[in-house]
Amino acid sequence: MKNRMLLLLFAIQAATFITTNAQVTKTSSGIIVNAGGHRVGLFTTNNAAFCLSLHAATPLLIKSTFIEIQRTSSPYTVISAPPLYGIKTAFGQITINATTGTWSLYDAKGQPLIQDGTYRFTDTSVEINHTTQGVLYGSGNISSKDLKKNQSASAVGNGVAGIPYLWNNTGYSAFGVSNNDNTPATWTNTHQQLTWKFPSKAANLYLWPASTIYEGANGYVKLTGKPKLPPRWAFGYLQSQWGWEDSTYISNVLTKFRTHHLPVDAFIFDFEWYTTTPDYSVGKAGKEGYNDFSFNPKLFPRPAKQIADMKAQGVKFIGIRKPRLGNDKRLDTARQNGWLNNPDTDSRDLNFSNANLRKWFEARTKPMLQTGVDAWWDDEGESYYTCYYWWNTAQYHLLSAVRPNYRHFTINRAFSPGNQRFGYCTWDGDIQSSWSSLADVPKDLLNFSLAGMYYGACDIGGFHGTPEKETLVRWFQAGVFFPIMRSHSDLGTTARFPFLWGNDGEAAMRKALELRYQLLPYIYSLGHEAYSTGAPVMRPLVMEFPTDTTVANMTDEWLLGKGLLAAPLLNPGGKRNVYLPAGTWYDYFNGDVIAGPKTIAVDKQLDEIPVYVRAGTILPISPVVQYSEQTTTAPLEMHIYPGKNGQFKMVEDDGTSYNYIKGAIRTTMFSWDDTTKTFSWEVSGAYAGKNVYKTMKVVVGKEEQRAAIGKAGKLTF
Repeated sequence: MKNRMLLLLFAIQAATFITTNAQVTKTSSGIIVNAGGHRVGLFTTNNAAFCLSLHAATPLLIKSTFIEIQRTSSPYTVISAPPLYGIKTAFGQITINATTGTWSLYDAKGQPLIQDGTYRFTDTSVEINHTTQGVLYGSGNISSKDLKKNQSASAVGNGVAGIPYLWNNTGYSAFGVSNNDNTPATWTNTHQQLTWKFPSKAANLYLWPASTIYEGANGYVKLTGKPKLPPRWAFGYLQSQWGWEDSTYISNVLTKFRTHHLPVDAFIFDFEWYTTTPDYSVGKAGKEGYNDFSFNPKLFPRPAKQIADMKAQGVKFIGIRKPRLGNDKRLDTARQNGWLNNPDTDSRDLNFSNANLRKWFEARTKPMLQTGVDAWWDDEGESYYTCYYWWNTAQYHLLSAVRPNYRHFTINRAFSPGNQRFGYCTWDGDIQSSWSSLADVPKDLLNFSLAGMYYGACDIGGFHGTPEKETLVRWFQAGVFFPIMRSHSDLGTTARFPFLWGNDGEAAMRKALELRYQLLPYIYSLGHEAYSTGAPVMRPLVMEFPTDTTVANMTDEWLLGKGLLAAPLLNPGGKRNVYLPAGTWYDYFNGDVIAGPKTIAVDKQLDEIPVYVRAGTILPISPVVQYSEQTTTAPLEMHIYPGKNGQFKMVEDDGTSYNYIKGAIRTTMFSWDDTTKTFSWEVSGAYAGKNVYKTMKVVVGKEEQRAAIGKAGKLTF
């Protein structure tokens, strides 16, 4: 409090401030202060955050793959109240005591967020400390599957990632950058003492005031980069398996999906698409004749024609990739050029951070893209923390050369900060086909959402083993409400093709798939919201109900956007309890109205899903289609849930290019006035492709009205 009073007593000097006692040096992005026996940098960056910079020599903004490359400093003024010095921006202020080295963080109103920050150098590291009273979120899923966190971890693994980030419900976010991205900073919270550790003698701790998780996420994407949208087809259903047998088998499966009216947008192929045998038994020296970079003729004797035929039926091609080589001659080349990650071990993993290796890799991958591959499934790239970043860098660069302006999409088994800049999906690893694994999936994906991974997925049905029919159906139903909906299965298990699971199983899974495709306008618009604001597609309830202690750590229910609550069955028997927070809620399927906060008991048949909609929600519902790019003249349905005013911004674009970044979108702002029972809309933007909706049916309870969308309109109920 004394420090804060001093700030009020002394003037904030202009940005041209120059000290007379050499305590402070001004730079283009902030100041460097002689404090506590060290030089400490107080910087701003990306119009988003402060940076507390410590270095054994001169403080600086460390170059990192985690940070958006186009750094811009925020406008700031210098605070001079000796021994206090600092900088002030529109979003807050940071100060340091030149005598003691104690630093403080304040919000835009001057309210203290951290007041007792300290730091220390060891022989090999830097530590930054302060006390905290808050609840912490956001470090990924490697240290704990709980939403509430007490630590982070500096590692990635099979479906897990530790991220050097946190949001504190006392009102701020923090993100750490060390001198080496492959040994990231970590933090721990022990007895209300929060300690950041940086495993080198340089540290950047980014800090920004954030009163909500939304504000924390907004600052995160300003700092680390916006989450680019995958192609729209990636929001549909993606069918994967290990065990595609041959070309006839692939053709027959596609025919069954279409004749059984099971919507699907992509087939994902495991090892067998490019090689006759997996490489797990290949030794350090490689195997003569091993195929790393072409099609297996048993499955794809005429790959270009087969892939074109698939696409003509609305199905894209996604192929698995490994971060290593199996071919002996190619391994020799990689070793001779120093392109392996750990050349002194038996590892065959490539070091994708090497620019020459990336160029070589792209040249050998290029023919497969030219043949028609749409996207990649990158697996087992956890040998170093930034492997997936550099691997995707190579793939992104190659795609932009072969197919300019086409959206990059990959499915990856882990992530590091900044990977969202690619249009990047992470699935939560090679999990078991069990009820407990199903229950763990939303824990993983919600933790992904809170740690900057916007497109989470899983192996629906589990990877290892064959699930019970009920387990698989419930998994499909949960998957409707994941950012990316993808099933997968291990070699030798029953594929997760719905038509293999009996008439009742197939019917229930078809119903779930149809619901997913009906929700595509909503989910895809949430992708645009994520790009614009950083708000995740899949959100824990605590984001909308931060003062409700019941939902502070809840993971068996979640929200898509602000208003659609999914509470799928994650246990056998069809029964569960559902908690509905404060407000008015509607049962999505029967329209029953429920006043929250309330816990209700539900008992659902195999084909039923507990789904609830918050009053004030405007939900766009698509006609059922068999793949996302299928055109239809049927109207868009707009479902209004009265009881509160509401708005929803629906965004349409071409679904495949990056033109949306340049503003080539059509935005329709829908509004509901609950007092006058008036539904109105206004359209903006220049995009006018053939896929935009032209008519709609507006549904409020049992009332319906139809209208042309046009440029604007109004309906009263």
